[in-house]
Amino acid sequence: MSAQLNDSFTPELRDILNNLASGLFGLDAWIKKPGKYKPPLPDEHMPWRAAGHTFLPSDLGVIPFFEGLLREDSGEDDLFDRWAELTANPVRFSPMEDVQGWRRNRGLASVPQFGVTKSANVLLTDSMGHAISRRKFYEPCWPLLQATVATRLKTGPVDYGKLANDLATDLALESEWPRTQKPPSSIFIAQFVCDLLYAMLGMRNSVAAPMQYALLAELGEFRRAGNAYKPVDATKNVEALRRLLDELQDAPPSPPATPPVHPAVGSPPHDKI
Repeated sequence: MSAQLNDSFTPELRDILNNLASGLFGLDAWIKKPGKYKPPLPDEHMPWRAAGHTFLPSDLGVIPFFEGLLREDSGEDDLFDRWAELTANPVRFSPMEDVQGWRRNRGLASVPQFGVTKSANVLLTDSMGHAISRRKFYEPCWPLLQATVATRLKTGPVDYGKLANDLATDLALESEWPRTQKPPSSIFIAQFVCDLLYAMLGMRNSVAAPMQYALLAELGEFRRAGNAYKPVDATKNVEALRRLLDELQDAPPSPPATPPVHPAVGSPPHDKI
């Protein structure tokens, strides 16, 4: 981890992010709702449903995974700086001596454009439309988030569910998260939600199975990285389907149609019959 990233991720910030993740995703209340689908797995394969356990996003290692995403993306900062220069002058690094002549001879526009961000081929952009890494996107958010939590702690324990909703709707107090701040709190929380979902559903979180796949199991999704199916697997299911079809009885014939009350369209009038 870079020194800059390591300095920003203090134990206090990690606690705030874990609590915010719990405020965003009420996993325990969700799986305990009446009528909620229960995965067809032995109890020992569902430790998140164990008696007395509260199912939280932290069970899935979301914040360590999130830190890993920031680490991975920080290596792209140099590339994005170069892209910013290319946006201002797309042919700046061209080795050709007469770029304009080359373009003119081929019928190309006289003013070239570097459109990597306009083509939506980047994950995040800043307020100027330049591609940025996750690290740079989140960097200005951490002091604001910590200050917001510190302000709310003055009046008692923080309700992280309410905090998440306030951030999502840009309803945080002006003194907490100024509306002139880039990114706005709603953009911050939307990206944070996306990254948390990646952590919980992407099967890359560094948590031992079966907890690693807890949310996938609760959603009824049992495909896993590395799963391999062979024709023999399909054959078994085809045979079972054929046996089921053989056991089904033919549907009874349909009852005769009721005679129409009125004569068919085009029939002669009754007094002409």
